[in-house]
Order: sequence, then structure tokens, then C-alpha cells
Amino acid sequence: MKKSELKSYIKKCIQELLSDEDLNEINTTSNIDGYQTPHAFSGTDEDDHKKKMKSKAEVFDYKSTDNKKNNTIKINEGRSLFHLFRDHKDFSPEQKVGVTVREINKLVTEIEKLLTISSRFKSEVNVRNDSLWKTTNRYLLKIDEKIKRISHKIKELR
Repeated sequence: MKKSELKSYIKKCIQELLSDEDLNEINTTSNIDGYQTPHAFSGTDEDDHKKKMKSKAEVFDYKSTDNKKNNTIKINEGRSLFHLFRDHKDFSPEQKVGVTVREINKLVTEIEKLLTISSRFKSEVNVRNDSLWKTTNRYLLKIDEKIKRISHKIKELR
């Protein structure tokens, strides 16, 4: 059989299949389950899709921008906090130290408030030191040591 005869034979077979009234659909999926892709063919345009994705991303504290390079999250795996701090380009060295000291001051103020509340409550309810949990006493010792180290580092910073 020649190539042209084969083509005409295939066309004739397809036409017979298409003219058959019992045939509703031609399918090549072999009865395989469909993929789990809801809204894959919903007909929404690309702008609507971007808006939906942007609103979903912002729920998880991701920010979407028009600049596609800024839409990805940079992974700083293996880099220490010091190196991230040192290499941050938005602030000058003086600004970095100033902002850090300001944040430390806020956190120490919060710690002081919590200690004031705990101390006042302990004295009002008459909680004795020997009735505290063992872990509470251990944590108090650790906090005391940390405060001494912090005090030493503050003296170095001056």
C-alpha cells in the first residue's frame, strides 16, 4: 500500500467513525481519572488570577510586587545573623547600631514590665521561694546570668 492510499484509507475510516450517530465522543485517556486541578478551566483571565494569588500570598505575609525579581524569597540558609546584619545594605553602620539599641531598649522595657507584674503578684499572693517549681528557680538563675552578660556587653558597646 502506498503512502497516498494509506492516507485516504485513514481519512475514510475517520469519516465513517464521525458519521456514526452512536458515537458521542472520541477520547484517548483510556478511562484514567482526571487530575485534581480545580478551577483549571474556569475561564478567568490572567489579571483575575494574579489578584487572587496576591491576596492569598499576603495572608501568609508574603508581598507581591510588579517587579518579578522581588517576588521570590531569597534563602539565606547557612548565613549567620551577624553576616545578615553586617551585609544589610539599607542602613549605614551607625544606623544599624542605633536601630538595634532602640529595639533592645523596647525589649528590655517589656521584660521589666513582666518582672514588675510577677514580683507584685508574688508578694500579694504570698508565694514563698521554696514553693516555686524547680525549673522556675533554674530559669531565674539563667536570667540573672544572662543579665550579667548583657550588662558586660553594654559596657563594651559604650
